[in-house]
Amino acid sequence: MDLVFTKFSRFDFVFIIGITLLASVMAGVTVIWPLLFIPMLTVHSWLFGYEHLWSTYTRLLFHSDDRKKFWPLVLIVPPILFLILLKVGANWGLKGIFLLYFVGQFYHTVRQSWGILQSYRRNAGGLSWDSEVLSEVTVWSVPIWGFLYRCSQRPDEFLFQEFWLPPVPKFVVDLVGVITLMLWLYWVYSRIISFRRGKLPMGHSIFMVSHFFVFFVGYIFIDELCSGWLLVNVWHNVQYIVFVWVYNRSRFRLGIDPKAKVLSWLSQVGSGNAILYFLFTITLALPIYYLLPELGYSLDEFFKRQLVPMSVVLAMSLTFHHYIIDGVIWKGRNNTVSIFHT
Repeated sequence: MDLVFTKFSRFDFVFIIGITLLASVMAGVTVIWPLLFIPMLTVHSWLFGYEHLWSTYTRLLFHSDDRKKFWPLVLIVPPILFLILLKVGANWGLKGIFLLYFVGQFYHTVRQSWGILQSYRRNAGGLSWDSEVLSEVTVWSVPIWGFLYRCSQRPDEFLFQEFWLPPVPKFVVDLVGVITLMLWLYWVYSRIISFRRGKLPMGHSIFMVSHFFVFFVGYIFIDELCSGWLLVNVWHNVQYIVFVWVYNRSRFRLGIDPKAKVLSWLSQVGSGNAILYFLFTITLALPIYYLLPELGYSLDEFFKRQLVPMSVVLAMSLTFHHYIIDGVIWKGRNNTVSIFHT
């Protein structure tokens, strides 16, 4: 995929602009009609939430080499996370667990943005004229500004649960906002220069714009915390599902792999295979909606004096497990497949 100024593929359009529009519409509906937040949250959860978690497990469970390489992540890490979250819940209740989730999701979504931008950078030839360090600072700037802004709002409820964020003075938020705008103004200037030279990396640049838009609107422009969270979360989850699909398609582009027959067959080129791939991941994810609450209720009966619902602890354990393993399996040494050659 050529990402210079003269090229911007249909896939890039769908992946960057299409997903951003989808997330914006779903979150925007809840801003205009707050009563629709629960229906939008339900749609998001059923179609994108746990499916995006299952997308990770296509990298861990479906290929025999991956199972041998990453078995500690599958067997050892989950019970450790469960016990840690159980301890957090016992000491700080749901407030502590949801604070960990809010911070973890913030970090995870920004890291995903940076990883995708790095894929676009590599496919654009490295962008030697664009400082990688300054680019990463710029990527982090608007999410940090937004996170501090949310802290300054002092929200007391998140996803219908009591919530707490550390207080941040307004002048700190304003100072970080000024620094952020300066960084992004310089970024715009650098893109204008590259445009004049005929070397504007379209994919990389437009994704940066979508990153700024989603985090600015989700954390700052939308006043309601949950609607802003929904924007960022839908954007992140759908993006990740498509990213992993592209990875699997690239990984098995030479044909069926005997070590992963089902996944490699589903990942072959063709609209029919693409539809089957996504239906397959949705089918795998759906039982979780039933099993997690049922297991949680059973554990609640067993641990009579628990201060937090076990279904929450189990769901958050799965979520944090996803955060941790993503930080391992997508590192360069574990990821030799070239992404986004579409």
